[in-house]
Amino acid sequence: MMKHWMFDVVACSDGTEVSPQAVLKLEEHNIPLRTEPIQSLEGTDGELTKVVFTSGPDLPRAGLFFSTGCHQASDLSKRLGCNRDEKGGVVIDLDTEESSVPGLYVAGDVSRDVLLVAVAIAEGAQAAVAINKAFLRRDGLCE
Repeated sequence: MMKHWMFDVVACSDGTEVSPQAVLKLEEHNIPLRTEPIQSLEGTDGELTKVVFTSGPDLPRAGLFFSTGCHQASDLSKRLGCNRDEKGGVVIDLDTEESSVPGLYVAGDVSRDVLLVAVAIAEGAQAAVAINKAFLRRDGLCE
């Protein structure tokens, strides 16, 4: 939630249905929810001044955080038989990045909600170390 950065926070769903759990969470934190579709964002000199909705009053704002939503573009992990979470991400061993399919390692966006290049690089390195150790164990060179 954004409330630790700023007191005046309003959630806007742009006409998208909001789950009852999310509505409860917003209410718990005293965050108003505007559900009507957004018509436009307006401002001057490159700075936001308001959110204009298709109905209802404009919302004066100086800043905006948004999410475009994320989903896996490929069903490869599903076709390979990987266990997946409720959002479609591959369930992994957090220490090795190995999926539920033995010998299949994943890293980056396919296994996390955190979509950051730096995180994906770190996960790739962690998976590479785990793969190397698996090869060494297989060849009897490591316990």
